[in-house]
Amino acid sequence: MSFARVIVVDWSAAASPRLGADSIWVGEAARAPVNLPTRAAAGVYLAGRVAEALAAGERLLIGADFPFAYPRGFAERLAGKPRALAVWSWLAAHLRDDAANMNNRFELAAAINRRFPGIGPFWGRPAHLALPDLPDRGSLRQGHGLPERRQVEALLPGTQPCWKLYTTGSVGSQALTGIPALHRLRAAFPGQVAVWPFEPCDDAPVVLAEIFPSILAPQVRQAAGYPCKDAAQVDLLARALSAADLTPLLHPDQPAGLLAEEGWILGAGYRQALAAALNPN
Repeated sequence: MSFARVIVVDWSAAASPRLGADSIWVGEAARAPVNLPTRAAAGVYLAGRVAEALAAGERLLIGADFPFAYPRGFAERLAGKPRALAVWSWLAAHLRDDAANMNNRFELAAAINRRFPGIGPFWGRPAHLALPDLPDRGSLRQGHGLPERRQVEALLPGTQPCWKLYTTGSVGSQALTGIPALHRLRAAFPGQVAVWPFEPCDDAPVVLAEIFPSILAPQVRQAAGYPCKDAAQVDLLARALSAADLTPLLHPDQPAGLLAEEGWILGAGYRQALAAALNPN
């Protein structure tokens, strides 16, 4: 299985417009990486690329580098059913994120924590925020009843738990801001955008998938001519996914219930295949 167009997005949860390292970068096979200052700008850009692909009759894969789902038990407790897409709808209805990147992700995480027993599962916040329901250290959590990680993360060393919202390497804030953005993108093109692996994707014109850019870390370290690591990651992974046979990657041998609740990372277990696709010689 292949796509005529492949886009890879390195997301950011920054609270103000930002360019350069640690901001939003979009890579696309055969195009130079694009740097966008806000999540609103990224939404407009991606919607434009989706519209162009649909008009051209070309299938499009969009990979985004944040968790699309949470460990087992979270979805049912938060949204009433063990389905990740129920969490997507819930987060889209509750996250506030304006055109200048100001958002309520920490307050939202604290509110979610209050729905669970004990302390947690989310943690991490700036010191100036007085949010007693959101501990600043993961070691302060207890009794919330949820696993620390999803099953797929065991296959990809270097992934961070989705509960971590702040400090180096955190991905939790990217998920809280990124999921609503992709929910809106999906809603803007009814029946045209499928979210893998939660929905059938074999015939979908546009597919959204969770990716992990560090899957090509050795190749990124050797890459030259990029303004920053983020730009190299999105470019190399977009090129690799564009060249690879994605059929096995899009059909993981995992229980349907696990995939519907915890999702999966595209390329998990296929690091060597992606590296080979990037450098076929």
